[in-house]
Amino acid sequence: MASLTVGVCRETTPGDRRVAVPPSSVRELRALGLDVLVEVGAGEGLRLTDQAYRSAGAGIGSREEVLAGTDVVVALRPPALVAGRGFRHGQVLVALMTLFGSPMSTPFLVRAWSDRGLTVIGLDLVPEAEGAARPLDAAASLEQLAGYEAALLAAGLLDRPVPAGGTSALPGTAARVVIVGRGHAARRAGRTLRSCGADVCTVDGPPPDLADSDIVITSVRRGFPHHPRILVTAESLRTMRPGSVVVDMTADADGGSVEGVQPEGVTRVGPGVTVAGAGRLAERLPRVASEAYAHHVIALMRRIAPRGVLDIDPADPVLSAVLVAHGGLVLREELWRSIVEETAVAGLP
Repeated sequence: MASLTVGVCRETTPGDRRVAVPPSSVRELRALGLDVLVEVGAGEGLRLTDQAYRSAGAGIGSREEVLAGTDVVVALRPPALVAGRGFRHGQVLVALMTLFGSPMSTPFLVRAWSDRGLTVIGLDLVPEAEGAARPLDAAASLEQLAGYEAALLAAGLLDRPVPAGGTSALPGTAARVVIVGRGHAARRAGRTLRSCGADVCTVDGPPPDLADSDIVITSVRRGFPHHPRILVTAESLRTMRPGSVVVDMTADADGGSVEGVQPEGVTRVGPGVTVAGAGRLAERLPRVASEAYAHHVIALMRRIAPRGVLDIDPADPVLSAVLVAHGGLVLREELWRSIVEETAVAGLP
C-alpha cells in the first residue's frame, strides 16, 4: 500500500514568514508513517533551507507537484487557487479558515472546494468551550502569541511607563488598561500587562468610559461571519487623554472593532490618541508561530491517519469541530445557510 503523503505549501501573503510545518515537525510526521512533500522555498522566511527539509526526510517539489502528488495539503492560509483549481478529488485541505480574511468569508469558494470532493479542515474553528478538541485548536496558540505581542506593542507606544513607582521616572499610579474580550489573546495581553505593573480590567462589550484609560486592547475571537462589530467608536476615542493607546487586534483590510482603524498601521486620532491596527501580530513571532501551528497539524494527523491511512469520520465529535466540508457536503450550518441565501439572490442553482 502506498504511503499517505502530506504536502506543505509555501505561504505567499506579503510579510508572512511562517511555514505550516518546519523541518523538526517533518520528523514527527515521518514517525507516524507519513511521507512529506514540501514546496520549494517554503521555509525561506525563517531561513530554513530546502536541504534542511531533505535532511529531515521530506521531498521537495513545485507548487504544482505538491498539489498533484499529495493526499493532505497543509498551509496556514489556503493556497490562492481560482475556484479550487489544482486540487484533486478526495484531497484534504488543512488551513486557517476564519482568521486573516480567509475562506469562511467567501462561501462560494468553500462550495467550489466541496463540489470538487475536497475535505476542508479549519484548525481555527474549535469553540473555546470544546475541551476535547483542544489539541486541534491552532487559533488558541496563535492568539496567545498575538496577545503577548499586543501587550508589548501597547506598552511601547504609550507615552508613559506602565508600572507605578512614585518617583520622577515612574508615575505615582500604574497605567490603566482595558481589555475588550475574554478569549485567549485577551487573557494573554491582560496577564502580560498586569505582570508589568498595569492596572487591568476586562469587559465583554463596548467599554462604557475610556476617559481614564491609558491603554485599550480589543480582541474578539472571530467566528462566522468573521468580521467584528465596532466596539470602540470615534466618539469614545475623543474622550481619551492625549498620549493614550488603542490596539485593535481584529483590524484587517475590511476594518476592525475600532472605528477608523488602519490595518497594520499606526495613526493619531482625536486629541492625540495612538491607534494601532494589529490583526497579524502572531506573524511577528514567525518561528514560534510555525512550531505551534505544526504541533496542531501533527495532532490532527494522529486523529485522521492513525495508521498511515486516511480515516475521516464526520460523526467524531472532536473532528466535527474543525470539519468545514467532506463527502461533497458543506458541514458548517452557518456557512451553508449563507451559501443558500447568496445562491438564491444570484438566481443560481
